[in-house]
Amino acid sequence: MAAAVLVALAAGCVHRGPGVAMVETRLFLGAARPDGTPVDEAAWRAFLAEVVTPRFPDGLTVVEASGQWRDPASGALVGEPTKVLIVVRPPGAAPDAALDAVAAEWKRRFGQRSVLRVDAPVRAAF
Repeated sequence: MAAAVLVALAAGCVHRGPGVAMVETRLFLGAARPDGTPVDEAAWRAFLAEVVTPRFPDGLTVVEASGQWRDPASGALVGEPTKVLIVVRPPGAAPDAALDAVAAEWKRRFGQRSVLRVDAPVRAAF
């Protein structure tokens, strides 16, 4: 019952107010390489210019953050600098695939095990 109420409330929030239905996606990009060295600013700028911006030329936001996660092998808590990439975009397969490609390239280029992706329905007006 509580879950149904939360879903109903969330759905109600999505359909009110100005703007159009969009999806806000956040990619949490851990910025420490497997050996612990950080992804430097030049490497980040190149990734943004080569991988992200061509896929989302209409706009995006990057937030600098500190993340932490538990290493499943050792059980140790690992902290690392993190880039949070925020894209507000129309729903659909093409932007979903573009975001998957960004995450896959981040993992490949910087040796990351995973990229956390969070999608939320929003209304946006510009």
